Amino acid sequence: MSLQHKDIECISEKYPALEMVNREDSYVFLGDLVLDHVYNDVRMTGKFNLEIEVPGDFPLALPTVKELSNYIDEDYPHRYEDKKLCLASNLELKMFFSQDTNICSFIEKYILPYLYTYRFYKEYGIYPYGERSHGTMGDLEYLKDLFGVNDWKQVFDIMIFVIRFPYRGHLLCPCGSGEKIRNCHGNVLRKVMDAKLQDEFILILLEIEKVFEREAEKWKM
Repeated sequence: MSLQHKDIECISEKYPALEMVNREDSYVFLGDLVLDHVYNDVRMTGKFNLEIEVPGDFPLALPTVKELSNYIDEDYPHRYEDKKLCLASNLELKMFFSQDTNICSFIEKYILPYLYTYRFYKEYGIYPYGERSHGTMGDLEYLKDLFGVNDWKQVFDIMIFVIRFPYRGHLLCPCGSGEKIRNCHGNVLRKVMDAKLQDEFILILLEIEKVFEREAEKWKM
């Protein structure tokens, strides 16, 4: 699946300043994106020159966004050295695109809130929607929020269940509530399994294992 014609029409209608450029292996939207958003009675405005690149094998590969006008400070924690924006963890974006591949939705859900967050952070020194870590820790924080659980053991138990078993609504929920899956985490488990995140879960758990192994080696020294 690649970018759909309806997506191109939607962007052209809602964000006419973004011009589409065809590259050999991707679709690129270049131009100004205007921010005018209110959250908790706080209004933030601005204009950002962006490059939104949608790979040809989207949604298997994720879109990337660069800020070209250097409006966003180089030392902003969620801006990479190559000018790409850290909009969310890759795991969260894969989950999102498994349910909605509309690029307009992506702009509204991730790009505009990112720009609002930047302006708010520069003005007040805090993040209006909270903040997640980068890398594996950011993935885990996202999963904890997604699962709506209180401790990390529950997160890991649900991840292991997703890796090992298909959906079975009559089984006990892996979160440890004592409820059947269909009456507990059934909806979110279906979404995660539909998104085919099992391989990503395995990689996260392997990374955690490596961290513990490194820490164990330090204690032996």
